[in-house]
Amino acid sequence: MAFVLSADAEPAPPRLPALHVAALKPLPQTPTPDQVIHGDVDAGFAPLPTTHTPNAVEKQRWYRLTLDRDWHEESAPLLNFTGAMYVHITVYPPPDYRPHELWFAQTDLPARFSRHHLALELPHDLRAGQPIYVQIAADSFTRQIRAEIVDMATYQAQDLNHVRLTTLFSSVQFTMILAALCLWLVLRDRVLVYFIGYTGCQLMNQLLTSGELYELPGGRLLIPLGTHAPWLFTALSAPLLLSFIVEFCELRVITPRGARLLGAMRWPYLVIAALLCFPFAERMHLLASAYNFWFIVSLLCALAAVILATLRHGRQARFFLVAWLPQVLLTVVRVSQVLLSLDLPRWLEYSMPAAMAFCSVVVTIGLADLSLRARRERDMAHHLADHDALTGVLNRRALVRRLHDAMAQARPLHQPLALIFLDMDHFKSVNDRHGHQTGDACLRAVAEAIADELRPSDSLGRYGGEEFVAMLPGTTQDNAMAVAERIRHSIEVLQVHARGNTLQTTVSMGVSSLLGPLDTVDDLIARADAALYRAKTQGRNCVVAHASLTAVTS
Repeated sequence: MAFVLSADAEPAPPRLPALHVAALKPLPQTPTPDQVIHGDVDAGFAPLPTTHTPNAVEKQRWYRLTLDRDWHEESAPLLNFTGAMYVHITVYPPPDYRPHELWFAQTDLPARFSRHHLALELPHDLRAGQPIYVQIAADSFTRQIRAEIVDMATYQAQDLNHVRLTTLFSSVQFTMILAALCLWLVLRDRVLVYFIGYTGCQLMNQLLTSGELYELPGGRLLIPLGTHAPWLFTALSAPLLLSFIVEFCELRVITPRGARLLGAMRWPYLVIAALLCFPFAERMHLLASAYNFWFIVSLLCALAAVILATLRHGRQARFFLVAWLPQVLLTVVRVSQVLLSLDLPRWLEYSMPAAMAFCSVVVTIGLADLSLRARRERDMAHHLADHDALTGVLNRRALVRRLHDAMAQARPLHQPLALIFLDMDHFKSVNDRHGHQTGDACLRAVAEAIADELRPSDSLGRYGGEEFVAMLPGTTQDNAMAVAERIRHSIEVLQVHARGNTLQTTVSMGVSSLLGPLDTVDDLIARADAALYRAKTQGRNCVVAHASLTAVTS
């Protein structure tokens, strides 16, 4: 945030008359406006070497402006002041020298221009040496205010470009805030709150600095706060930014010490924000300097933490570094310019909001990427919760749940539903002779072979150990027997290659089907299990249906 503001207006074309500024020397008694405009104190005005008109703390100042030659341009002359944010300026122009109040937050008159400069149209027949008196009110901070006279057409073109740029940058930030708000309504993630908070505070400060906020609904409510308003939003944006960096860049995981340091550096900003609410803060130059110094220190510490997280392969840190680095560099230049009381060049004036808009866009993309990764992790967690980690098929809990759903759908429509209970033959001997890793390879190969014989609408789950259950909705018991026979045959000819061994295995299967409206999931599984037991007792590597207890053998 800047507490000393000034801006270099573009140099006037050579064809325009030059503006000369004279300042009224301090007098024993402050003159009245009538005395000044009637020329009673003209002898006390001394020429200034530049068009800067420094105002004084606790004391108003008078200036006299004159042209070096008559105004003969096609459009009227326009007097404008830069660097006069929240400073009251009263202009007494010829010929009648009636007072014209210029103020950054003025809303009582229809706006002819933006609030980029304080501007007033002068008479078209302005003559050389004809005085224009300017009264600049006392202010809490000494500011370098610059007066300039340009033709109306040139000023309007420059002002229109200014409005276009500021509207573009503000609209981009506002759009990104809305996008983050929509994400927050869905995800309720704390990092989104920090982003909305710090970006919103930056946008409010930007709109207050440009004066455009006072044109928006409700903007007039901030007028009584004066300079407190931009100070407050700037002081609040800093701790929100540090909190966002810690959360977004995952510093607590990647660089815990950096996260703790940035967390501790937030508290002085809250103290400064509280002090800024008091009237005496306007007269505390030390408070402004302390804020600027602490802001640079915390900015550099945050940048170092983000760079360290980037070097440690932090994906979100890379996003933020790309987004934030231009803004950091421009902020350091801006704060240095303020601390050194230098003029604000036009490139820096528009580079700052452009960098903020760029940062908002890239960070929003990073937030979307973070949300996408969170969604993938959530989907993966759901998948792992419902699937067997070894074979990739459904686990027992998920299979039973699907079986409940399938039975609830089949009963009202009187549709068939079949179940195949499978058990690998002599699987314990495979583990004992070749080891559990080879046994795991057999389980995976058998699960794949079973799945290859099923439809997309069917479900396959690992019921426990070497037992599998296949659910076939819309399938009669006879069709299920045919499917089971295909599965039996494909596993019988299957060769499993694992750890230098080539193995073959077989499965025994029991088939059951839904009998009536009072049938339960436990009943269906119990009948299939009973049929499987019969298949085992009949020599294994066969399929047995529960109803007929007939077997189909190889």
